[in-house]
Amino acid sequence: MPEVSVIVPNYNHARFLPQRLDTILAQKFKDYELIVLDDASTDNSREVLERYAAKNPMRLVFNEKNSGSPFTQWRKGAELAAGEYLWIAESDDYADPRFLEKLVAQLQKNPRVGLAYCQSFNVDENNRVSGTWDYWTRELDAGHWQRDYVNSGRDELSRYLVQRNTIPNASAVVVKHDIFLKAIQQIEASRLAGDWWTWSQVLLQTDVAYLAEPMNFFRTHVSSVRDTTKLPAACAEEFAVIAQICTHVKVPSEIRRVVFHEAFYKWRRCFDLPDFRPDCQWLRNTRVSAGSIDRLAGFKMTWFLVKQSLKRIAFVAALVRAVKKPFHNAAIKPSKTR
Repeated sequence: MPEVSVIVPNYNHARFLPQRLDTILAQKFKDYELIVLDDASTDNSREVLERYAAKNPMRLVFNEKNSGSPFTQWRKGAELAAGEYLWIAESDDYADPRFLEKLVAQLQKNPRVGLAYCQSFNVDENNRVSGTWDYWTRELDAGHWQRDYVNSGRDELSRYLVQRNTIPNASAVVVKHDIFLKAIQQIEASRLAGDWWTWSQVLLQTDVAYLAEPMNFFRTHVSSVRDTTKLPAACAEEFAVIAQICTHVKVPSEIRRVVFHEAFYKWRRCFDLPDFRPDCQWLRNTRVSAGSIDRLAGFKMTWFLVKQSLKRIAFVAALVRAVKKPFHNAAIKPSKTR
């Protein structure tokens, strides 16, 4: 049985696959199996993968129909895997050849650690490196990610992951297989924050190790512009992750206030979207989740909705007055004297 299962979920990343696969095959740590899942790509990914499979041992799994979610592929890969540890190696990223060697060593020497990850370089479509992802976590704690550490999973959750997903790229993570499988059971409910949800579930069960040396290359695409139409879904999922952490871990009250304020701000922004029509289920889910974060959340959200209703009423009243005014003026206009 291999010690590590490397899972590569791919969708339309044919141009990045050679570099991804080459940097897996070049790993100094060799006790792994390689499983590549293609989610019904429409580019020439299949051709690239079959060419590599003809020369290198790997298992290829092709979906006939797109799953609709990368996290569904995560779960599928984990269920196919045989290794003690998992590496979800995203198909457009790549790695330093020492990546597995260094992170597996952290898991082996620290029995209480179930998730190990490292700092990442930020790289664009043309392999230009523009620094590390230190900026993503620096405002939470200027020193925490500057050096290697091992920490209690619950402490990491209560101080950091409750505020944002401080493990922003799955390609930087090696995790215990059995713990990951437990954590990912409800992942189909997440389409945008499934990684944040998964890491929070993992760290409820185990401790975390971090290496400050960047050994992962996290690719961001210039064309990747956040779709504002996804804001309501992202907001609901964010509330759910934070609520889950606050329910199971003692989070300091001042951090609860900060995270609720930031999530509430995004929730209010949803109502500025021109086509946004919140349904009862969305309102209920976000309100229930928010109530687990801040005890006054229900009142704050209800008061906001009341103010929104009053604004609409005032707008309609003003519109009616504006429409009626010309007719009213015409009705009272004095007739000309002869």
